[in-house]
Amino acid sequence: MKTADSAPPAVVVLTDLVVFCRHLDLIAEIESRGLTPLFLFGPETPADRLALHRGDPRHPLSRVAQAVHVDDCELDTLLAGVRTYLTDYRVRAVLNCGEVFVEPAGALAEALGLPGPGAHAARVCRHKVLQRLAAPELAPRWAMLGRAGQAAEVADEWQDFPAVLKPAGRMSSSGVRSVADSAELRAELAQYPPDEMLLLEERVRGAEFSVETLVYEGEVLWSGITGKNTNEDGTRYFTETGHTSPASGLSAAEEDRLLAANASLLRSIGFRTGISHAEFRLSGEGVALMEVAARPPGDAITKLWHLATGRPLEPALLDLALGERPTVPAPRRRARQVYLEHPSGVLSDVTCAEDVPVSWVTTDGAWPRFAPVEPDAPARLVAVIVTREAGQQLGQWSDSGGRAVSVVVDGPLDEDLQGAAERLAKAVHISTGDRGDGDGDGTGGADGHVGA
Repeated sequence: MKTADSAPPAVVVLTDLVVFCRHLDLIAEIESRGLTPLFLFGPETPADRLALHRGDPRHPLSRVAQAVHVDDCELDTLLAGVRTYLTDYRVRAVLNCGEVFVEPAGALAEALGLPGPGAHAARVCRHKVLQRLAAPELAPRWAMLGRAGQAAEVADEWQDFPAVLKPAGRMSSSGVRSVADSAELRAELAQYPPDEMLLLEERVRGAEFSVETLVYEGEVLWSGITGKNTNEDGTRYFTETGHTSPASGLSAAEEDRLLAANASLLRSIGFRTGISHAEFRLSGEGVALMEVAARPPGDAITKLWHLATGRPLEPALLDLALGERPTVPAPRRRARQVYLEHPSGVLSDVTCAEDVPVSWVTTDGAWPRFAPVEPDAPARLVAVIVTREAGQQLGQWSDSGGRAVSVVVDGPLDEDLQGAAERLAKAVHISTGDRGDGDGDGTGGADGHVGA
C-alpha cells in the first residue's frame, strides 16, 4: 500500500456508459490537471460494449487505466468496487455522472471529506417523497400512498382529480401516469410492483422548466433556466420531448420566481457543492416543484448550455468536485433539442439530407463534438442524435426510453428557435421495418417532425 504522499492523485468517476458518453471530455480534463481518472460503471452498462470501447484506441475510454464494472448501485457494492482505488491512489474527488449512483456517491464523498452535495442532500434528491417533506412550500398537494401493494385504502381518500401517480425513486419519467378518477387510479396501482413506494399529487397545469445550478459550499454560483416540452397533451404520460436553453418567452418576474424557488429548494435540502437539476412548473403566480436531482442534467441539456454560452460545463463539474470555484459565462445564443416523431416498427435507418452526420450514440459510445459559433450566426442544425439501436422496436413514448431520434439546433438569442427546429428537422428521415425483415429495408418512415 502506498503512503498518502507517494500515491498518485486521482478522480473516481461513478457512472454508466449510456450517460458518460455525453461527458467523454471529462477524461482529458482530468488528465490535463495531472490526475488519474478511475472509473466505476454501474448495472446499466453492457459489459461487452464497455470492453469494446476500452479496446478501441480511437475511443477516449481506451486511455483509462482502471475501470470496475458492478452489478448494482448499492453503497456496499460501490465500496467493494472502489476498494483498491482508495488504497492505491490519493483520491482527490468523487465525480458522479448519472442518477443511479447519486446517493452512494454523496455518502462516499462525505466519508472521504471531499466536496459533494452531502449525504443528506443526495438521499433527498433520490426520493420524491423526501423532496415534498423537505420543501413543503414548493410542493403541490400530495399524498404518500406507501407500498403499491397496500396503497388502495389511502388512494380511496383522494378526491383531487386529475392527479399524477409516480414512483418515489425512479427516473426518466418511468411509471409516471396521469389518472382521471378513482377507478383509473385503482386500476393503475395494480401495474406497479407491490413493494414500490408511490406518490400521488395534484396535476399542476402550467409550463415546465428545469433550473441547472452550480453550487459551491452552499453558494449558488450560476443558474440557467431550460424550457421543456412534454407529450402530456392527449396522453397519460409526461415524457420530455424538447429542451430549450436558455428558456424563451419568460418575463423577468417569472425568471425571478423560478430562480428564487430553486435557491430556496437547495437551502431546504442542504445542498453543499456540485451541480443540481431541478424541475418546476409555473402555475399562475406560483412555482411548483416536480423533482430535483444531484447530478448533471440528462438528454442534451449540458450540450445546449455549451452551445449557448460558448463554454462546456465539464470543466466546471470537475472544478466543483475538486473544491474549486468555477465560472460560467452568460448565454450569448439559444440552443434547442427536440425529439422527432417516429413510425412504429423496428428501427432500420436514420438519414439526414443536410451535411450533418447522424450520431448513433448508444452504438458508438460517444456523442458528437459540439462547436459553438458566433452569437449572431444564423440558426443551424448542429447534430442528429440516435439514442436507440438499429433492430430495436419503436413504439409509444410512455417514458424517456421510448424516444429514438432528436435534433439539436442553435441560433441567435432573438431567433424563433422552435420554428427553426421544425424547419431544420425536415432534413431527417427515420426508417422502420417489420420485425423479422431479413434485409432491414424500411417498410415505413417519417421525415423529421417534432414530437408532441
